[in-house]
Amino acid sequence: MKKLYIIGAGSVGGHLAWNIEGYGEDFKIEGFFDDDPDKIGTTQFGYTVIGDVNEALKLNDADVAVGIAFPEVKRKIVEKLSSNRSLDFPSFVHQRAWVSSGVTIGKGTVIYPGTSINYGSEIGNFVVANMNCALGHHTSVGSYSSLAPGVITGGHTTIGRCVEMGIGSATVQGLNIGAGSKIGGQAMVVHDIPEGVTAVGVPAKTMKT
Repeated sequence: MKKLYIIGAGSVGGHLAWNIEGYGEDFKIEGFFDDDPDKIGTTQFGYTVIGDVNEALKLNDADVAVGIAFPEVKRKIVEKLSSNRSLDFPSFVHQRAWVSSGVTIGKGTVIYPGTSINYGSEIGNFVVANMNCALGHHTSVGSYSSLAPGVITGGHTTIGRCVEMGIGSATVQGLNIGAGSKIGGQAMVVHDIPEGVTAVGVPAKTMKT
């Protein structure tokens, strides 16, 4: 069995810890790394929090899962860990997810059970697609983005890097959501969303700052 270390002893990391057998690989979890000092040395989800992320840089030829949903936090941690070229970041696609032929999935991505991804879609690196998302054909999801449970996209939707899609949010086909934007829960996106904004409501509108 492969030894696996999880970065982040929170919700995504906890999901992987409890459900790793459903992801179709023979991994043996060795523990967590987390920057919360109150967690270091404690047991979380049945495994010890070994140390902070800097300690993970000392690993050699290890498989690492980045179990973090927040895009910018995740991006910074991945960039730090990438300085250790011996680390490998496998993707995790649950056996009860449906992924069509003709879909590409980058490294370090987590696809939860119940999620469906139609043909022609491109999922970037270190994406999280939580439970019961439904991605239409030719959906593109940029690296580090996170899709909360129940996100639905129409075909040819493009989601940029580091986007947060809230619970139950949805898009019509053929639109773009700019990098770094946040889409509120239950929002219905019917027009392109620019970069770095928050959009909420039905139809989704950019919040004024």
